[in-house]
Amino acid sequence: MNGKTPHIVQYQGSKRKLAPQILQYMPKRFNRLIEPFSGMAAITIAAAMEHRASSYIINDLNKPLVEILERAIENPSQLVEEYRKIWNEQFLYGDNHVEHFYSVRDKFNDGQDTSVNLLYLIARCVKGAVRYGGNGNFNQSPDKRRHGTNPDNLEKGVSRKSRTY
Repeated sequence: MNGKTPHIVQYQGSKRKLAPQILQYMPKRFNRLIEPFSGMAAITIAAAMEHRASSYIINDLNKPLVEILERAIENPSQLVEEYRKIWNEQFLYGDNHVEHFYSVRDKFNDGQDTSVNLLYLIARCVKGAVRYGGNGNFNQSPDKRRHGTNPDNLEKGVSRKSRTY
């Protein structure tokens, strides 16, 4: 594989760094790649970069996560601009920017703008570790040391990912 597998944001459990080793055990060409439990679809992206399959199917129980990937492919600029808006809002909170995270988390848990809110939560939460409570709500806390993925960096990852398909 030439170059790194692109990614949108840090995501705990991603197979991005393992993708070259995993692809060694797969055929060079095949009809369809189905990636269950896809997360951020690192294997699909790595295989698509090498044009290994004619079609790709990603699946994950986390529907908003799959929606992020769909939007990154189908309308990357809109996804980035919506993320940029949410990301910039945290600076309106001044030193209380952590409160912004909790506000977005509440909106996500209430079913509002789920994919873009989840993208912000993943980009801002501790180690990209997505966690849900027994009630099904996102319950991970923010990384208080940083403000999450800068929209310009996110745009680069989304752009590389959308061009892969």
